[in-house]
Amino acid sequence: MAVALAVSGLVVLLVALVLFVRSSRQASAAGATTNRRTLIILTFLGLLLALASQLPVFQG
Repeated sequence: MAVALAVSGLVVLLVALVLFVRSSRQASAAGATTNRRTLIILTFLGLLLALASQLPVFQG
């Protein structure tokens, strides 16, 4: 279970990184194309999943 949490957390962080890089490249004079709140939530969720895998409850 800990491995699944860690891998899913890393996948979410990778998706957030791809969205950040894509939005920074496609940003126009009007502003960024991706909502920054979405990036913050995805980053927080990824970190939460990755760190939750280290809890003693999930250690097999």
